[in-house]
Amino acid sequence: MLTIQVIHKEAYGFRELLEKCDSSKIHLVPDNFTVMNCKLASMLLSFHFLQLWPELELKGVSGVTGKNDAITHYWLELDDIVIDITGDQYNVLSPSKLNEAIVKNRPFAPVLVDHQKNSYLYNLFRIQGKERLTCGFPTIGAGFIDEMECDYRQLVG
Repeated sequence: MLTIQVIHKEAYGFRELLEKCDSSKIHLVPDNFTVMNCKLASMLLSFHFLQLWPELELKGVSGVTGKNDAITHYWLELDDIVIDITGDQYNVLSPSKLNEAIVKNRPFAPVLVDHQKNSYLYNLFRIQGKERLTCGFPTIGAGFIDEMECDYRQLVG
């Protein structure tokens, strides 16, 4: 059975793989991971989850905040569970690039797996959109899926 503890264990382990990887060999993971990499990391994590549990229906969530919605973030959801593996990027960004609410809530943990009602994400970000992420990624371009698969194989290799 898929529990919040199992999801957390997998998310944390995958975050560690991203941190330790050689970014010169992993195309989608840049040197400055985690900053500005929330969508890429979340997409790779969704690929991982769908390899383990192909029947899942995840959602990729886009959130915005700040002046002119200039501060963005992306995370995954599974039912009422939020899964964020790059929230700690807001710990290293200059306060001048963030809004007061984000700065006040620092520090952020590298991995957040929690129920929506307990998550700070819905307090800090306005939801801009959600996309379904299912096995085979029918709404994603084939080229990007190929890149994810290649990088995933190297990450878990």
